[in-house]
Amino acid sequence: MQLKKILAFTLCLSLASPLTACKSNIPVDTTKSAVSENAGSASAEALTPEKGATLMFRTGGNDSDLAWGKAVAEKFKEKYGVSVTVQKGTMDNLKKAKLEAVAKSGVDVFMLAHDQSYQAIVQGILLPFDNSIVQDMKNAVSPVALQTVTKDGKTYGAPVSVETSVLFYNKKLVKTPATTFEQIFKEAETYNDIKQNKFWFLFNANQGASLYPMLSTYGFNLFGADGTDENKHDFDTSEFLKGLEVVQKFHDLMPMKAVDSSNTDFLNKQFTEGKTGYIMSGPWDVKTYQNANVDFGVIPVPTYDGKQMKVFSYIQNAHVASYTKYPKAAQLFAQYLVSIESAELLYSKASKITARNDISKVSGLSTDPISGAILKAFEKSVPMPSAKRISYFWSIIGEIGPEVFDGKLTPENAQNKAVSEWDSLVQTES
Repeated sequence: MQLKKILAFTLCLSLASPLTACKSNIPVDTTKSAVSENAGSASAEALTPEKGATLMFRTGGNDSDLAWGKAVAEKFKEKYGVSVTVQKGTMDNLKKAKLEAVAKSGVDVFMLAHDQSYQAIVQGILLPFDNSIVQDMKNAVSPVALQTVTKDGKTYGAPVSVETSVLFYNKKLVKTPATTFEQIFKEAETYNDIKQNKFWFLFNANQGASLYPMLSTYGFNLFGADGTDENKHDFDTSEFLKGLEVVQKFHDLMPMKAVDSSNTDFLNKQFTEGKTGYIMSGPWDVKTYQNANVDFGVIPVPTYDGKQMKVFSYIQNAHVASYTKYPKAAQLFAQYLVSIESAELLYSKASKITARNDISKVSGLSTDPISGAILKAFEKSVPMPSAKRISYFWSIIGEIGPEVFDGKLTPENAQNKAVSEWDSLVQTES
């Protein structure tokens, strides 16, 4: 799923009713099945598909996701003899999962973006995985990705694909890729030409996700160091204030209005037509650049003032419905979605990057320098917090961030406004 789609869904869902993001009307079944009780303790030998098992799998919302899902289902049937019916998902995968949990009928395995994974976990609609599968995933899957499906010592999903923001650079313009933003600032001084719409560096200064690296420069962490304490916004810290000052400074690097920078078609056109040296984007735009025959490279988001900025990452997870009639087969299928065979199909069919730690044996992906560079950047990223109050962050930063960037608000006034608006939003909960 593209970043802008993830954020759009999160905002739409959360702003519609901030109180309901992590609450549920789904009745909790306190009489767990024997499989649920033993999840996490059964032996690897015992985890074989149930006799006569058949499964239904709901993919993500893209046509390429469906193509990957069908291809994986065929491979899984060859290995385990279990037929899997595959259906294309939508942005409403979580909503559908909730309704199916109430009816105790529907798909057995389904995909969710990791911020929705957290909601599904706390609402009790997911089956915790058997320990044998968990141990296998700990050896095979990125720990950054695995933490998005882990709660209270239990694992509720299989991380399938990963995304994060990086800098793409045009090799015809950039001879030596930057390791610091200071280098990019210096080069921009002689390259930028506002009248000709020439900018050395481009990014979306109108949304919280792409502003977060700047805000994090001096140590600001949303919801604490591990992103789980939703009472700890840290808007009142000196680190946040200094981060706002970096946002303000970046207008010198990209002298345009924040709202204009939100036109991704314009930004991508500037890059594909060779009018800009660097653009901050992610794997969702790789095909666009390749189809435009741009000779480009990839680097992680550089340092600023000797500090390494933090970048959000996004994970697509596979989950097993709590009501499934075939919990063993369903868990095995979810596990198979992280296999090398699935990773190869994910790359060839959907142009996505597996959540596996080691891609050296993944045909195609292992020799792709672009995907390899993005995966390395992902390992240094932090998962976007999944807490229900993330919507407050998007709302507040989406308002004050562009105003600071445009020079309409001082960092000090923006900080005060952030704290005030947070308190107001929290008060609406009572």
